[in-house]
Amino acid sequence: MSSKRLLTILFGLYAGLMFESVQATESPAVAPVARDPRSGAEAIEAPFKLESLIVNAQNNYQHGRYKDAIQLFEKAQQSSEKSDYQAAQISLGLAESYRSIGRYKDAEALFKSAIAEAEESDKKHLNKKYKAGKKRASDLVPTMMSDLSVLYLDQSRFQECEQILNSSIAIGTKKVGPNNYNLALPLNGLTRLYLKWGKLSEAKTVNDRTLALFSTPASKQNWLYAYTAFNLAQILNEKGKYKEAEALYKVTLLGLQSLIGFEHEHIAIILEPLGDLYRKQGRYEEARKTFQQVRKIREAALTKEHPDYGKALLDLALLYRDEGRYAKAEQLCRQAIKIIEASLGQNNVEISKCWITQASIARYQGRYSEAEELARKALELDEKLVTADHPAVAHDLVELGTILADERKFAEAETTLNKALKISKEKLGAEHPDIALTTRSLAEIYLSQKDYAKAEPMFRSSLQLVEKTLGPDSLQAINIVRDLSDLLTVQQKYDEAEPLLKRILTADQKLFGEKSPQVARDLEALADLYTKQKKMDLAGPLLKQSREITASLPGATEAQSYTAAALASSAQDRKVADKWALVVGISNFKDQSINLKYAAKDATDFANFLVTQGNFKSDHVKLLTDGNASKEEIASKLGQGWLGKRAQPDDLVVIYVSSHGSASQEDVGVNFLVAHDTDKFKLVSTGIPMQWLTKIVQEQVHSKRAVVILDVCHSGSAGEDSKKSDADDDEDGIPTDGAAKGLQRVKMDAGGLNIGSGQVVLCSSLADQVSWESKNYPNSIFTRKLIEALQCRGKDTTLTEAFNKLRSSVTAEVLSDRGAVQTPTLYNKTWTGGDPVLAVPCSQPRSAK
Repeated sequence: MSSKRLLTILFGLYAGLMFESVQATESPAVAPVARDPRSGAEAIEAPFKLESLIVNAQNNYQHGRYKDAIQLFEKAQQSSEKSDYQAAQISLGLAESYRSIGRYKDAEALFKSAIAEAEESDKKHLNKKYKAGKKRASDLVPTMMSDLSVLYLDQSRFQECEQILNSSIAIGTKKVGPNNYNLALPLNGLTRLYLKWGKLSEAKTVNDRTLALFSTPASKQNWLYAYTAFNLAQILNEKGKYKEAEALYKVTLLGLQSLIGFEHEHIAIILEPLGDLYRKQGRYEEARKTFQQVRKIREAALTKEHPDYGKALLDLALLYRDEGRYAKAEQLCRQAIKIIEASLGQNNVEISKCWITQASIARYQGRYSEAEELARKALELDEKLVTADHPAVAHDLVELGTILADERKFAEAETTLNKALKISKEKLGAEHPDIALTTRSLAEIYLSQKDYAKAEPMFRSSLQLVEKTLGPDSLQAINIVRDLSDLLTVQQKYDEAEPLLKRILTADQKLFGEKSPQVARDLEALADLYTKQKKMDLAGPLLKQSREITASLPGATEAQSYTAAALASSAQDRKVADKWALVVGISNFKDQSINLKYAAKDATDFANFLVTQGNFKSDHVKLLTDGNASKEEIASKLGQGWLGKRAQPDDLVVIYVSSHGSASQEDVGVNFLVAHDTDKFKLVSTGIPMQWLTKIVQEQVHSKRAVVILDVCHSGSAGEDSKKSDADDDEDGIPTDGAAKGLQRVKMDAGGLNIGSGQVVLCSSLADQVSWESKNYPNSIFTRKLIEALQCRGKDTTLTEAFNKLRSSVTAEVLSDRGAVQTPTLYNKTWTGGDPVLAVPCSQPRSAK
């Protein structure tokens, strides 16, 4: 259930609460039965039939059966026996049902006419004290106004929403006074509005006013106080104060559970953002338990047919996407779509949210054509259902722009994100936090194209907004400062970069401690800046301090003594005639227990880079991912099935593999790459021996110049924190595709491989290290930084230059994000040619046929 649905349900209690707060203590009088020309039995029976019809309609609404609710409310509307109060009750229920299925125009018209009729028919009572037990249509006016505000919130009509909520607050104040805690309900609605509007300071001001209403211990024993505390937790969450938000979510949860029990549907309201907070922090096990609890509550309270149950499945789908459990995430999306379509119909904004989620799942696997199609489909539906400048459309555009950027369609991505930025500024206001995210995405696109003149102001704009909305010491602000300092350093603006690096160091010392890995990274970055300026007296002490910290970290032992291989030019160097690449990445294995998160996407991104930036012809790059990367298929494409048949001695060949690397469980002294169909218990017969890989390149691929890139030994796989059996997951009838339960990650020693003449092997880590997947973007750190490093000096970047950049950037990010050491390695035993330039133009290009 969304927080907007919580508003709707709670506002349904609002009028009753105010009614109770002002009515006399005596029992309500029973209205006399009116005379009727029909028989006495019929005259008595008719009101009871109508009341039963209304109750039945309300029950259908509460359980998400909106179409049935509409039929019953419309039938009740035709009754000639209804009182003014019942007429208002029916209009309220019917309008809210219309809103729930996306019939916004019908809902808005009915809300407005119902409010006008209630005020007109009962105008003389609207601002007067209630008579004991007398229900009047005007009792429901505050509720109607509040529900209308939810409709405006659905459509991001923020100013109208603000106006109607203030009207509701004014009416409530006249009825119960300015200090009555029942006013907390519309005030909390106003807080939720400002949260969505991005006006965090206004949200905090209203929340402070609301909290002040609960001045006594007795008043705090109330679900309205819990709702107010929940909104404060939401504000803290939006500001990135996750620890404080988590603590307050939990306190609110305990308070609400003591009032309404553990299985009430409102408990799921608190649990849902708590689960999402866990997900954003990578605390997947806690997120899973929380989302499963939400699912179970909604199943019991609302049934599996309710659209909010479908939304609970969508929460789980996002979690499984982040874990790299894509098959399960996709199946949950399909289930959610089926449930939501059955209740709300196909043309509904909730369906577009499902499609956008599916697009992101496809993107995480490098299935960009499918991802782009789904994102465009969602965008088209939202433009049809809402307006072309609605914030939901901006959200779709951001997702589409990100996909286009991954495809390296930078011009189209830039246009798309700028369109999203324009909508967000106009509809959300220039200071909404989402604008900072979109602006930063644009900056990264410009950075990818080395358009520093455009990237720098975008980073500065994003930083300024984040500092204003979330604070200068927030983690989000520090991350942007780091990006900006890197950009300034690249442009040799050292005087501007230095204070930023010192700011980062101070912030990380305060946040993580003086001896933390994050501080080691900051010290090294500052030392590197001084080294570039030849200020070795300043750089030396900082490097010494950094190495003292990293010496005790995982993976540091070999990094202390490692020296990269050198590639020297030779008089025998010849021009590159043509270029070929075989690119392999496997995220989804036949044995789903060893699935990886980003390996297939890494391979797709590297292949796209070779074509768009590396001067490789598209038909000269063969991409094998997931089911297409079986042992037999890889061997075939390496040999006479493709590469061995086409490559010639003067060509340049690149072979890239992103998968598991594993030592055999049998004592054969061989390391193995894991293909899609590899049996982890039979590596000798089903895996790909790494020594065989380099040998087949030597014997069957006839090129004298081959670069082998191995991004293996992954640590950020689906099983990173999944050391459990997913019993809860199986209740959905979805097979578990979870963790790497049996595969031993290899202590990869690429230096021990038999490298043939003219071969260079670039490996993602040293023998006692693992290769980490990023917390900040859907790629392995090694592959993302490799693509960036291969462009560090444009198309003239040599492999050695790229390696030096790669090593420092990977080490820095892993230090900061993972508290470990990862050192990419470059091995060259018998390379006789000059330093390879992957983007070198071909002197004698040939057809791939």
